[in-house]
Amino acid sequence: MRSSQFRRYWVGAFFSFVGSWVQNVAQSWLVYDLTRSEFLLGLVGFVSGLPMLFLSPLGGAIADRFNRRRILLITQSLFALSALTLAALTFMGLIRYEYVLVLSLLNGLVLAVDLPTRQSLVAHLVAREDLANGIALNAAAFHTSRILGPALGGLLLEKVGPAPCFLFNGLSFSAILLALMTLQIQSASTERKSVGLVRSLGEGVQFVRARRGLLMLWLNVLVLSMFGLGYLVLMPVFAEEVFQIGKTGLGQLYTFAGIGSLAGLLLVARLAGEVSRGWLVLVAANGFAWTIIAFAFVNDPLIAKGLLILAGMFGVMQLVSTNTALQTAAPDHLRGRVVSLHTWAINAPAPFSALLIGKLAQTFGSQTAVLMCVSICAVFALFLLFVPEVRRLEA
Repeated sequence: MRSSQFRRYWVGAFFSFVGSWVQNVAQSWLVYDLTRSEFLLGLVGFVSGLPMLFLSPLGGAIADRFNRRRILLITQSLFALSALTLAALTFMGLIRYEYVLVLSLLNGLVLAVDLPTRQSLVAHLVAREDLANGIALNAAAFHTSRILGPALGGLLLEKVGPAPCFLFNGLSFSAILLALMTLQIQSASTERKSVGLVRSLGEGVQFVRARRGLLMLWLNVLVLSMFGLGYLVLMPVFAEEVFQIGKTGLGQLYTFAGIGSLAGLLLVARLAGEVSRGWLVLVAANGFAWTIIAFAFVNDPLIAKGLLILAGMFGVMQLVSTNTALQTAAPDHLRGRVVSLHTWAINAPAPFSALLIGKLAQTFGSQTAVLMCVSICAVFALFLLFVPEVRRLEA
């Protein structure tokens, strides 16, 4: 936080993230209320994540070639416009499931460029020696907002309905836009700019493939996204049908997961330099899998909230440790592309994960669907224990 530019960016991003979580809660409830279908709820996740499958590496290459501040001013403005459009349609009573689907797809297209740009921006706001902490704090803005945003979203949804939640999100983007306007960011390095776009994408892939420890951490994120995080898609179903705690309870479930995420961030920061990132991922991957397996069996909302704290903690420990390992290993001219591989691993499987768990829930029930998917995470987490390159990754 010594960097005034980083402070301004962090505060702006935090308020924007709070608004996004308010909308996430309201939108998931609205979709389930409109359709009463687990599959159609999963379909929203499918279309929003589909662009990341094809465009995330391209987004990383764009981040390496152009001024990141200007890119983010465009992407964040488009997110604000989307939220305000959703609010207007809902206020006027014109909202339909198809409109939510289209806006989710458009948001996914923008996110494919926004996410790698935003994550790689940190290296331009802090000194090199502060990069690891900057990455952790950048993630903390997102995961701290997971505590406040869903709780606020659940209350607003209960009291005034979904439309004000969408309006709140649209207005919250003013914070990040104002912060970005004050930043002074140099254009991306011209190093190797003469390399063609397709070839430049391959350079990031080759960098990670050549380092087996990093490659296995990346694959773990891929498995986590495909099979482990699907339970979040079904949260409205758990809130209404399994735990019977309603709209406010839905916000609380997201909030407890956010509390766990913040705890995971603090734990990663505390152990930095003392415990290797490889071992942090190994412990977290196994802990996450068995925690979600337990979550799939419980019917008591209080026990479920406790398990969500642990799941949030173990989940974010894996993601942040992998992100930090990749960013600190990557040279400056490759950072955007290497980060884009991480964001791709998180987001590209999401559309298929949402469809998969939605279909499984519709066929076997939500609890069985979660159990079936996360069992694959448990198997892969055990496999990682026997990969020496992961254990040897430095702190």
